[in-house]
Amino acid sequence: MKYKMLLVLLVSLLYARQARATQFVRGDSNLDGQVDISDPVTLLGILFLGNEDPGCADAHDGNDSGEADISDAIYMLAYLFSGGNAPPAPFGECGCDETDEDGLDCLTPAEGCSADPCGVVKVPVCIDQEFLAEMIRREVPPTICIEPDAAVIEVTDTMTAVVCPADEAAECEGVPGCPVSVTEITAVLDMENERLIGHMEGNVQSLTIRVDSGFGAPSNCQVDIDFSGDMIVPFTTGWDDDDNLILTKILPIELDRDSVVIDLTASGGFICSLLAGFQDLFIEDLIIQLETAAFDLLFDLNVELAGLPFCEQEDL
Repeated sequence: MKYKMLLVLLVSLLYARQARATQFVRGDSNLDGQVDISDPVTLLGILFLGNEDPGCADAHDGNDSGEADISDAIYMLAYLFSGGNAPPAPFGECGCDETDEDGLDCLTPAEGCSADPCGVVKVPVCIDQEFLAEMIRREVPPTICIEPDAAVIEVTDTMTAVVCPADEAAECEGVPGCPVSVTEITAVLDMENERLIGHMEGNVQSLTIRVDSGFGAPSNCQVDIDFSGDMIVPFTTGWDDDDNLILTKILPIELDRDSVVIDLTASGGFICSLLAGFQDLFIEDLIIQLETAAFDLLFDLNVELAGLPFCEQEDL
């Protein structure tokens, strides 16, 4: 059986890291580089008329509440026409989100703003655990978006399931999709065994999965998923011309199979309750696909870290 429901969720952790937030101007919903009446009009069109989103959820969040909703349009109209407070930074000029804890991102820069990603980790003069842990945390965004109709799963010979069906998809980072939350990312530098251990935890709440059992109409199941696992990043070391211990190469990334934990619950009737009984059958397939998807992360780590010395040489 190829059971790929959580494969879709967790592989996204490695792919979505490429979509890091760019600079924006708060309140500039249409991304034309200025804030005026057209911006709250643009936001209202997105919220209530189904108009296309230019791609910067952070810019929509005029009051910096952590959500892009009608209150932001009201806030911007008050600022523009009745002496209301100015939007929080970045406003008046391009910048990054100083309160980037809300899961909103700006994937399309406003006119005149830099497309370079915000929050890029600066390469230090030497490698320590604090730097590696911060790099891993920044590389994986707090919210992952599953695309509509992300996967069709053959649960049994007669039962199939569609993950995040298009007509049931919610709003995720300003586009249709189903959100996955990454709640915790930690990393430990294990010099003795020459590896970095990255631990990830997250969850999906009320993910819609349409199940067709072949008998009667399909059922829409609401699925909650909690997941965790350790990502092992092995590396090799050597010595430079000044006798400093350096990182020479990042080796293929693996998942610690014994660490992977998945808890799935589903509501919506008897057919939906059957989904929870299959969660142990796809873990191996999940791990294999995750290790394959780690290629991009592996490449970037080698580019950034290869040749750098480790800090605190006397302790190594």
